[in-house]
Amino acid sequence: MTKKQILFIMFLVISVLSFSACTVFAQGLAADKDMQKATIKGKIGFMERFGGYYVMGENPPSEIFIVNQDKKTLSKFQKSGKTVTIKGHFTIGADHFMIEKINGKKYPQDTSK
Repeated sequence: MTKKQILFIMFLVISVLSFSACTVFAQGLAADKDMQKATIKGKIGFMERFGGYYVMGENPPSEIFIVNQDKKTLSKFQKSGKTVTIKGHFTIGADHFMIEKINGKKYPQDTSK
């Protein structure tokens, strides 16, 4: 074998290995993103020093800060005191939640109001 052939074979082996590693890494990232999605049942609460609105979770039991706070929507649920079902995903750790739906209805994403 010549030097060029050996270098070519080494290049191919390294290319195949790096492609395989990148594929496995990308699949791991996709799985992590799906794991962050959650459904929470609880009541909406408000506490100024806590940063505004939060969920007093019944299932799972916890207090979770709402990242995308729409004051009009959340105040309505907070005043009613009823348990709501919230779908969304965690953003920073296990105590910051981005709401996508409340009681099956799309949650307003424009929080500038």
